[in-house]
Amino acid sequence: IFMSFFTYFYLENRMYFQDYFKYIAIFTSLGALLLVTSLYLRHRLETKYRDLSIIFLLLIILLLGIQYNQYEQNQVYANDTSRIVTFLNSVKTSQNLQFEDLRVNSQKITNGMILNIKDKYYQVNFNNDFTAYTLSEINLVNPNINIIDKENK
Repeated sequence: IFMSFFTYFYLENRMYFQDYFKYIAIFTSLGALLLVTSLYLRHRLETKYRDLSIIFLLLIILLLGIQYNQYEQNQVYANDTSRIVTFLNSVKTSQNLQFEDLRVNSQKITNGMILNIKDKYYQVNFNNDFTAYTLSEINLVNPNINIIDKENK
């Protein structure tokens, strides 16, 4: 089993949104709802248009609920990513390093995570509010690691 380490570039550029399909589905459903509602208003005796309007309205409500849930998850992820990128910036500055020299084994800040600086590994210990840290050099039991970079190699 390989331990995965994430580069600075991977963490910084991972803020993507795969929600385009949901947006397209929501706007298509809205368009269909408007069309079916106008057909219902034009032909009031045909209840199939009213039923289709209700179906599209329920579909829109469902899609908006799913989208809101995904939005909340993206906000949590963005906060976690922002905190770890800030931490890596701090390490880079204090140790006079390049971003290419830094890798971390977690996508969010956690006490005890492992930081890889060039060929050395450090355990990161934070204070209670994650505003200060100490680095303790460690040795890996299994030195085979999987590096996840911006190209996702």
